[in-house]
Amino acid sequence: MASIRKLPSGSYQVQVRRAGMPAVTRSFSKKRDAEAFVRTVEGDSELARKLGRAAAHIPRFRDWCDTYMAQYRGREQGTPGMLRWWCDQFGDKSVTSIDEFMVDDGLIRLQKKGLTGSTINRYKSKLSAVFIHFIQHPDYKRAGFTNPVRKESVSRFPENPAKDRFLSQEEQGVLLRACRASHWGRCYLLVLMALTTGARKGELMHLKWSDIDLRQRTARLGLTKNGKPRLLPLTQPVIEELMHQRENPDYLIFRSTTSKTTPFETSKAWQKALEQSGIGHCRFHDLRHTAASNLVRAGRSLFEVGTLLGHSSPQMTQRYSHLAIGDTRDMVDEVMGDLR
Repeated sequence: MASIRKLPSGSYQVQVRRAGMPAVTRSFSKKRDAEAFVRTVEGDSELARKLGRAAAHIPRFRDWCDTYMAQYRGREQGTPGMLRWWCDQFGDKSVTSIDEFMVDDGLIRLQKKGLTGSTINRYKSKLSAVFIHFIQHPDYKRAGFTNPVRKESVSRFPENPAKDRFLSQEEQGVLLRACRASHWGRCYLLVLMALTTGARKGELMHLKWSDIDLRQRTARLGLTKNGKPRLLPLTQPVIEELMHQRENPDYLIFRSTTSKTTPFETSKAWQKALEQSGIGHCRFHDLRHTAASNLVRAGRSLFEVGTLLGHSSPQMTQRYSHLAIGDTRDMVDEVMGDLR
């Protein structure tokens, strides 16, 4: 099946598709050249035969998503839900029959649902990861299929402006006191660790007792967001709290009440602590920003902050640079303040 589409640039794009195989795409500056190419392709039995080769073994998108999730080791809880949404769009289509126009249509549907640019980009990256896994798989990497999510015609969406919240010293204190009084016995420990290590919630919730070295005062994160393990330094108050609550090395530290290997559902305890503290709206992730803020305001370098937070590039730590303006001003005054 061949189709002709006029692009915003004024050129004409021809796409020839056969079930189960990668599309053949060509662009022409004139419509008559595009139509001539269509006639050539449709009349070329050899090309048609090649386009239709070995289609039967290409998996359905839905089945391939199951294959992808079976090997998925990430910890982003939204991944299964996002892929279920994509399965609703493409479920029974073969992986290689999905093109950039179908992907773009799906992204536009997400936009019409009112999702933010950042959220749409997460849906987009999850879909791209599924295609990358297919392309790199030994059984399919010679099929010549390319990732449709990365095509130029696929829409791009701006990320949301950062909305970082930094708790003051007073707010940190009242929040910790509210957590001490929580119905969940480990609410205080979780928030204290977040404020003193800058670790992400998912990283903390998947810590096991075997990851803790009480003598060295460290916690070992085996799998982080950037895929690299790292050590978290632990303060003495954190160590003391851990020692009071130690359990079997194979148990999660912040386990649920019904399972030793399933994280506790923290939403109710967190919301109640916020209400009792009276500090207003605060995301758990803001504790990570607050940890960085505490370090920067204490005069620690952005490099040191980035090391603690596990940032993969210096650019990620630059969001905290404005907090160090006082130290920067003092440095300039000391070195160059006498120049007139």
